[in-house]
Amino acid sequence: MMQKLQRYGKWVLTVAAILWCVVIWQFSLAPAPASSAASGTVRAFLNNALTSAGISFQFTPTMVRKIAHFAEFFILGILAHATLRAHRVPYPPLLAVAAAFVTATADEAIQSFVPGRGPGILDVLLDTAGGIAGMLAFWGVFALILYIKKKRTEKSKKISKTP
Repeated sequence: MMQKLQRYGKWVLTVAAILWCVVIWQFSLAPAPASSAASGTVRAFLNNALTSAGISFQFTPTMVRKIAHFAEFFILGILAHATLRAHRVPYPPLLAVAAAFVTATADEAIQSFVPGRGPGILDVLLDTAGGIAGMLAFWGVFALILYIKKKRTEKSKKISKTP
């Protein structure tokens, strides 16, 4: 049963990573007015939440767009790293970052064909940074889980040796 789950799990991760790239590129296909309207809705929601909480900080449209880019690629970094680990590919962190960079470059290339939008090298760097952060978050959680499992195993061995 567990072996079946592991076998299918890696393909589920693969499909999820590919679909997430499609989602990223779909956002990039939105013309400038539609993209601005979507980020405006998110901005209004966030700013209303901050105001309701008594916080005077307000997000600008640029901040919302950049955070959204970072978050999209943060998720991609997690999915790419998890997929590569599941397939036992060598150097998953390095390849996850490369996948984020290639996806970000393609994302910016797509935007060059969309009315009112354009590519930006800084966006590629920001997106890649999001991918790196996601990959590091995955790696950190994975390392923490391994550490906890190791400590539990050591503890159970000590308990079983006690007369």
